[in-house]
Amino acid sequence: MSDSRYRKYIEHVRGDLAMEPSWPPSAVRELGDVGVFRKGHFERKGTLKTLFGLTVKPRPVRRSTTVFHGDSKGTVRVHHNSAIGAGAALVTAEGSLVLEFGKADSVLFHATGCRTREIDGIEDVERLMMELHDRGEWPRRQVVITEVTHAERTTAVMSSKRNDRMALRAAADPMVTGLDLLTASGGLQWAGGSAASLQVLSEGRLTPLYRARGVVRHLFRADEVGYLDDGDEGEPGGDEAECYVDEVSCLDFDDLDDLP
Repeated sequence: MSDSRYRKYIEHVRGDLAMEPSWPPSAVRELGDVGVFRKGHFERKGTLKTLFGLTVKPRPVRRSTTVFHGDSKGTVRVHHNSAIGAGAALVTAEGSLVLEFGKADSVLFHATGCRTREIDGIEDVERLMMELHDRGEWPRRQVVITEVTHAERTTAVMSSKRNDRMALRAAADPMVTGLDLLTASGGLQWAGGSAASLQVLSEGRLTPLYRARGVVRHLFRADEVGYLDDGDEGEPGGDEAECYVDEVSCLDFDDLDDLP
């Protein structure tokens, strides 16, 4: 996949879910991982334990979300048990569907059976980060993974061009219907249509989503630990918060070079 395509995947999933999508989707992410972002790629440098001697323990996140769904803000349509013509018609049957992509590089993301965990005692992590930052020992763009989402089944499909159409069917259970088909336990099969530039079909036991925290630098008040998208720029009377990762993994700024 080209550089621009994987960046589009990251941007679309972040825009829909306000969480970081693992790239590639099969990448392993663990609580307490420490690293930096390079054009959306999280590069692991170590862990809080190996680098700073701090052991972390997980706890469940209080929200009860078990299904995460994104469709590039409505640019992907799902047609159940239907036929859509595209030259030769894509004819589907029970236990199948057709995906229709309204724009190039649109992404359908669907994960079920999700369990989200976060670091227990996050205050200790934040305190350590700020102590190192105050001593000039916390690299400017370094972050810590503080929340991970494990999924029983994950499907992620990205179109190659506008008006792409793709047919999918359940590999083992033709009675599965609706969006449940996207995470069928027996897997999915491509059944015709356009070739996707990214195709993860009902893969099991992935960690497709996570959140990371870094030190947010402010112009007119004290720096603080925050999530990647916690900047408050543009608010009346507020100061501009510096994006501390890169132009892909931040919703707030397009060009870090413009910042002091």
